[in-house]
Amino acid sequence: MQKSDEKPQSRWNAANLITLSRIGVTPLYLFFIFRPELWAKWTAGLLFAWGAISDYLDGYLARKYNLRTSFGALMDPLADKILILSVFVSFIQLDLVPTWMVVIIAAREFLITGLRQIAESRGVVIEASRSGKHKTISQIAAISVILAILCARATVEAYQVNWDSFINGLGTWGPWLEGFMDYGPYGLMLYATFMSVWSGVDYFIRNRKVLQGDFRAKH
Repeated sequence: MQKSDEKPQSRWNAANLITLSRIGVTPLYLFFIFRPELWAKWTAGLLFAWGAISDYLDGYLARKYNLRTSFGALMDPLADKILILSVFVSFIQLDLVPTWMVVIIAAREFLITGLRQIAESRGVVIEASRSGKHKTISQIAAISVILAILCARATVEAYQVNWDSFINGLGTWGPWLEGFMDYGPYGLMLYATFMSVWSGVDYFIRNRKVLQGDFRAKH
């Protein structure tokens, strides 16, 4: 954790602007993902790819150039939540992921956001933990694979190729690819859901002193 009374820095530094860009691309992603055109699906995929890259890039810049701020510490996980939860909701609408998994993931995010707000009101900023970062990586991996499969299917269909014929044309790789496309996303989502629960429990255990009103909680 980081005390909120540290030396203030500009909120509008490069790292924070990149963080805010994740929020900015979210409505654009939602606009394109529901359009039927092939280019729209790929555009949505590229927008999410920027969101995933920016999650690493803002942290790298903040560490390398000492751009860490309380604003960035709060906005970085919030930007992740806005983008990732929006993507998962779109997947539910497109019938790509189980609703119960997204409900668990969303519940965890709301609970941790509440914990952060309590800590902030008591003068403490809760920074992203290692388990939280692993949770985010697992979610990004699941989303990336699902979007890749969505774009691949859309590309095949755009060229009016029967999907079964396409799979058969791959020879021995066809059944393997089809099996991965059928079960891979579910397995990745299951792991992401588990990591969401695990990291949520970890956050509450590590920051229980904040809930108890003890401001000497560990950094």
